[in-house]
Amino acid sequence: MNEIIPKLAMIIKKTPKAVFLGVGSPLRSDDNVGNRVVALLAEKLKARPGGEFRFYQGESAPENFTGAIRQFGPDYLIIFDAAELGKPPGTFALIPPEQIDGMSFASHVLPLKIICNYISSAVGCQTILVGIQPQNLEFGENLSMVVEEAIDEFITGLLDLLGRSL
Repeated sequence: MNEIIPKLAMIIKKTPKAVFLGVGSPLRSDDNVGNRVVALLAEKLKARPGGEFRFYQGESAPENFTGAIRQFGPDYLIIFDAAELGKPPGTFALIPPEQIDGMSFASHVLPLKIICNYISSAVGCQTILVGIQPQNLEFGENLSMVVEEAIDEFITGLLDLLGRSL
C-alpha cells in the first residue's frame, strides 16, 4: 500500500471540512494526474455526518478557486499535482510545504507556494500537497498506463481505509 494513504485517510476521517484541489494541464498527458485524482475522489467520496468536502479541478490556474476555497473555509486543503520527485512514474508522495520551492511542477500560472501561502494565511487551514511522479508530459489528453494504474491503486487503497462509507 502507498505509504501516504493511511496519513490522508486519518486526515479525511478527522476533519470537518476539506477541499481537494487538482492541478495540471489536461492537454499534457500525465500533467493532468491531479485533476483526474480529484475527479475520482469527487465520484467516490460521500459526505459523512459532521463533515463536508469540496472538489475543484484547478487545471493550469488553480488560483481561480482561491475565492471559493476562502469562502468555504476548510480545515484542510489537499492539493494533487504532477511533480518531479525523482521516483518511478506513478509514485505518490507528500511534499512538505518548505520543499515546494525545491520541487519541479509541470505547468501553473502562479507557483503553488504562493497559492498555498495565500490560502493558508487567508483561511487558516493546513495545506497538504500530494505530488505524483509523471511518466509523460508530452502534448496529449491521455494519462500513461503506469500513472492510470497508480491512480486506481491509490483510490482503492484510500477508500478501503475509509471503509467506503464516510
